[in-house]
Order: sequence, then structure tokens, then C-alpha cells
Amino acid sequence: MRPGARQKRPTWLWFPIASLLAIAGYHVLPAGLPRDVVYVAVGLAAVVAIEVGLRVNAPARRRPWRLLGLGTLLWVSGDAVGVWHSDIAGLDTTPPLADPAYLLGYAVVAAGLVLLIRARGPRRDSAAFLDSAIGTIALGLLGWVLLSRPMMDGYRDAPLVASYAAAYPLVDILLVGLLVRLLTTPGGRSRSFRLLVAAMGLMAVADSLQTVLRLQAWGGTNALDVVWLLAYAAIGTAALDPSMVSLTAPARPEPARFTRTRLVALAVAALTPPLVLGAEAAFGLPLDVWAVVVGSVAVFSLVIARMKLSLDLIQTANAEREVARLALAHQAAHDSLTDLPNRAQVMFLMRGALSRAQRSGAVVGLLFVDLDGFKQVNDTLGHAAGDEVLVAASRRMQTCVRDGDVVARFGGDEFVVLLEPVDEESSAVAVAERLVAALAEPVLLRSGREVSIGASVGVAIAQDGSVDPERVLMEADVAVYRAKVGGRGRTEVFDASLREDLDRRHRLQAGLVLAIEAGDLELRHEPVVDLRTRQLAGYEAKVSWPRPGEDELGRAAILPVAERTELVCDLDTWALREAVRQAASIPPASSPALLAVPLSGRHLRRGRVLDDVAGALAASRLKASRLVLVVPAADLADDVAVIDHLTELRASGVRVCVEGFGTHEGPTDRWSRLPVDLVRIDPEALSGGPLRTSLLRLTVETAHTFGWEVVATGVVDADQVAALAAAGCEYAQGPMPRRTVLALTAQAV
Repeated sequence: MRPGARQKRPTWLWFPIASLLAIAGYHVLPAGLPRDVVYVAVGLAAVVAIEVGLRVNAPARRRPWRLLGLGTLLWVSGDAVGVWHSDIAGLDTTPPLADPAYLLGYAVVAAGLVLLIRARGPRRDSAAFLDSAIGTIALGLLGWVLLSRPMMDGYRDAPLVASYAAAYPLVDILLVGLLVRLLTTPGGRSRSFRLLVAAMGLMAVADSLQTVLRLQAWGGTNALDVVWLLAYAAIGTAALDPSMVSLTAPARPEPARFTRTRLVALAVAALTPPLVLGAEAAFGLPLDVWAVVVGSVAVFSLVIARMKLSLDLIQTANAEREVARLALAHQAAHDSLTDLPNRAQVMFLMRGALSRAQRSGAVVGLLFVDLDGFKQVNDTLGHAAGDEVLVAASRRMQTCVRDGDVVARFGGDEFVVLLEPVDEESSAVAVAERLVAALAEPVLLRSGREVSIGASVGVAIAQDGSVDPERVLMEADVAVYRAKVGGRGRTEVFDASLREDLDRRHRLQAGLVLAIEAGDLELRHEPVVDLRTRQLAGYEAKVSWPRPGEDELGRAAILPVAERTELVCDLDTWALREAVRQAASIPPASSPALLAVPLSGRHLRRGRVLDDVAGALAASRLKASRLVLVVPAADLADDVAVIDHLTELRASGVRVCVEGFGTHEGPTDRWSRLPVDLVRIDPEALSGGPLRTSLLRLTVETAHTFGWEVVATGVVDADQVAALAAAGCEYAQGPMPRRTVLALTAQAV
């Protein structure tokens, strides 16, 4: 809407405005025919408004509104009969056809309300039905005692008139009961909903007051006519309001809440029969014994049914809660893909098995299973195929063990098998060999394609349960690592030699922690030459650990020790800070343009890598564009956390170089979406034949297609440099002698 424009008033507002004006004029007109004509006209206008509302608003279900309109028409017909009888015919008796029209109108309106209730709520809402029935019967008992029976007593000489007079309070109570049931249905309380409830409520109140006035021999009053007229205006407005379509729209089921108000209402309803009987006896009134008996039996029967329903709902809720608790417990302890016990659960089971073994002296075996070739399947065929392979592998492993043994998924493509008990080491090895054989069979995917994987298995034995689960797991992990190094598809047992390797690793880890804290590590720099300008472009800084009296360990030897724990993050951070500090300390005239620093996959997965890189750059004031982070392709392929962190680092100006491009492990089909600036050709690509091959040129062209520069590693002499330059590589890196680097840069001069 344009600013300052006046909002158009809804067209349906003409009816309530006109109705209120007519009701106001009703008081001005003289009693008799003019006033009664206005009364009938307002009622007929309500019937017309209902029909117009049906045509304009077009609700999905029209039958309830049709019945409401027909019931209103019957009421208006009764009004018209009364007007003709008194104003035109001049008779002073009760019109013989008015009461049947009124009562039939109540029945039709009640049918319309029933259809509204069924349209809005579930078909079998037993709780709401019982609550409404209990209240209706209690009100019915009161209506009978206070209104219907006295009216019948007052018209003993006219049985037909007495029956009509007694019926009005009862049908009004039925109407109130249906309104209560309508109010308990789910769904919104629109304006049309509130107007309809108000109309029915006004009609019931006016009828009840009319009965009371007749009992007191006061006759009708002008005020009651106004109440009936307001009821006509409200029901017509409810039909014209656009929100009337929501009254017949199915509402979303809501859980039934047994509120305090509902409890109090049911308690009052249940106490009504005895209270009525007590009041009659106390005030010396005639006792309605049978009415109270029938009402009491009906109310208490319904209350018992309501209590049973509540107990059933409580039992059902408790059962569902228990099922949900067991399901959550199962989910917490099992892998969602394979439904095998997860890492936490298998550690819990291992503690129990070792505890039992310590008491009984039994032997417990642990097999660490690492799938071979799974990553290639996952990278080539996608995660869905990888999931199929994991599920198939888990099922095969379960067929290879006894009923009491446990197969668990430890994480990724790693599984653990807990054997309790085993007779001796050879029994555990036999199970491991069965696993290797079963997992070597091809897996048929749903797509019809066959894929082949394998498995390497490490075996660890706990003789008396005196060791902790973490130690047994570490021993099995060391064994499987040797199996993979030894050729994969093999079984290795943790023995004395591996125990020595494990102890050596622990000593190295402890020494590495001290070396990082004391600053005893050093950096070794490998030159990077720009093949386009034949200038020194920069260096790659790799950490090294010189140990007095022992061999110096380079980064390749340190990583297997550090990367199994968070120690590798501290190692990367030290190398990063030291490398940028050294680069920043070099005079600008001779400072290299690029500084490459390798980071581990574990460090890249942690959020701290962002702070570590930012902190190193801030401390040295080195430009972010000069820093190149070297990332292994295996750590970048499918790890969302690594990709997110590298994307954020690139946004800060840091460049990313991924090694392993062009090999079978490099996910080249998805690299176009990865945060990459440079790629490095794996050294194996340079050692399989002459450099001037079509494969090398094709690899470089592929990288250029993605918009990346290429760094060739493993370069040692000038002939390789020339071949790489001819293939289109931008950079050459390797352990080139100083004279080679000087010769290359001299050529540029």
C-alpha cells in the first residue's frame, strides 16, 4: 500500500453495522407490527448473510454452514408465525406452529455444530467427548430440576404446551454442551469462531432467561428480544467474515492437556447430583429422586470412563517414553549406519570383559580391523557407495564371529572385534584370518557395480585382564599399522617387537613435548624456483628434530609419532610461528616472496588452526599473501571441517597448496570446488619415466583448467627444471644443491 493511502474497509462490515442500526431502531419503533417486522427482518438478513458468506468465502466444507443457515431460518420462521398470530390474526394464544419450528431449528443447528466439531478435530477424541458429556448431563440435571420440571408442573392442563416448555431448557443445555465440545477442538480461534460461539451462547442465555421469567409469571421483556437479535447479527457476521473458512478446515492435532480448570469443572459436574438432592431436602422442596439417580449413574459412569481413559493415556505415554528412552540409549551406544556398537560402547564392553577376565583368569582378544581400499571407493563412487560397503563389511564380520563376541564400528573405516573368551592367541588369529578372507570378497552395490576392498587386522591379547582397555586398543592399533605397512590384507599380532616399537613411540612423544617446550626443534628449508622468471620464489620450511647422540628426525619421521595425538597441533604451531618469524626477519631486498609451511590433517580439523595462523602472522607482521599452507590431498578430500577452515584462511589472504594432484589418491573430479590456489605434483609422477611425457603435460593442463598454478616437487637438477618448464609448470621444488639454484637464477640475470 502506498504511504498515506487509506486502507479499504472490508465489504462484509456492512452487515454488522446495518444489524446494529436495525437493533437500535427496534427500540424507537412502537410495539406491535412495526417492531416485529424489524425483528423478523434482522433474522432473515442473518439467513441471507450465511448464504452470501458461503458463496463469497467458499469454505472447503459447506454442509455445516448450510445446516446453521437452515436452523436459523427455522427460528425466523417461528418468529414470523408468532408475528402473524399476534399482530395480523390478533390472537392472544400461543401459536401452535412456532414452538415446533423453534425446537426443530435447535436440532438442525446442533447437527451443524456436530459437523463443525468433526471437521476441526480428530474423529475419535474420546477425552473431549467425555468431558463435554459429563458437563452436559450435569447441566441437564440442573435444567430439569430448576426449569423443565417446574414448567411442566405449571402447564399440567396443557400437556403439549408443557412438553414444549420443558424441552427448551434441555435443548439449550444440549447447545451449551456442543459449544463446550467445540471450544475443546484444536485449531485457531478466529474472529468467525468467536462470533459463532457468541451467537450460540446468546441464544441459549436468552432462552433460559425467558423460561425463568415465565416461571415467575413476568412474561417477556424488550431486553431479551435484543439478546436474540444480537445472536442473529453475530451468526450472520460470522458467516460473512473471511476467517469462516478456517472453521471447517482440519486442525493439526494437539496433545490433550488435562488442565486445572478442566479438573475443577469435572469435579463440580460429578458433585452436582448429590448437591441437588441435598439442596432439595434442605429447603423442603419436592425430591427429584429418579432424576438425580439417573443423572448420578450417568455422570459417575462417564467419570469412571474418563478416569480409565486418563490411566490408559498415562500408561501409553509411559510406554512411549520407555521406548524413546531405550531408542535414545541404543542410538547413543550404536553407530547409526551399521547399527553396530560405537566407540564409547565398545570401550565400556572392553572394561567389563577385562574385569571379568581379571577375576576368572580368562583370555580376552581384541582385533583392530582397518579396511583397505575403502577411501578409493568412497572418493570415486561417492558417499552412498561407501556407506553400502561399510554396511556389507559389518554384516560379513558378524558372520565370522561367535554369538557372544562383539563387532563394533570404531570410526570411519575402522572396526573393532572383542573376543571373550579365547583359548589362546591362535584362536584370535584364526578369527582375524576369517575376517581378512571374508572382506576380500567383492561387494555388489545396488547400482549393479562390483567393488573390491580388503582388510588389515591387528591382534592384541590380554592374558589376565590386568591391563586397561586403552592399552589393549593401542596395542591392536600398532599391530594393524604394521600389517598395512607390510602390504595390507594381512594379520599382525602385537608381540615383543611391537611392544618395543610402542614403548619407543611413547619415549619419542615424551621427548618431542620437551623439545617443543624448550625450542630444541629446527627448520630445514627447501628452495622453490619460479620457472617463468628463473628466480628464487621462496622456501618450504619443514620441522626437524636434532637429537644429541642420536639420529636427526625429519618431519616425515616425526609425523607418525605426533599425529596420533593432539601433539601434532603443537608441532605445527611451533613450525608455523618459527617459519614466519624467520621470514619476517630477512631484509626486504632478499626476503622470499613465498613461504610454504606444511600442516597436518588433524590440525586443520581443529578450530584452533584459525587462531594459530592469525597469531603467527600478527606476531611477525608478515603479509598473509606470502604464506602458503601445504595440505595433503587425503586430508582435504571429504572433510567438511578442513574445507571450511581453509576457506576462511584463504579469505584472510593466505594461499593453499595441495599435494598429491594427478595421482590415484587425488580427488581431481571434485577439486574445482575446493579452496585451492596451487597444486603439487607428487614425486611419483616424476619418477616413472621421462619428464617429457604426455601424462605430465596433461596433468599440468588439467591444473591450469581449474585456474591453479603447479609446483613440481622432488627436483634435484637443471635437466628436470628444463623439462618441467617446457611442460608448463610454474614452480620447481626439491633438495637442489646451492650451485643448481645459483645457476638457475644466474640464467635469468
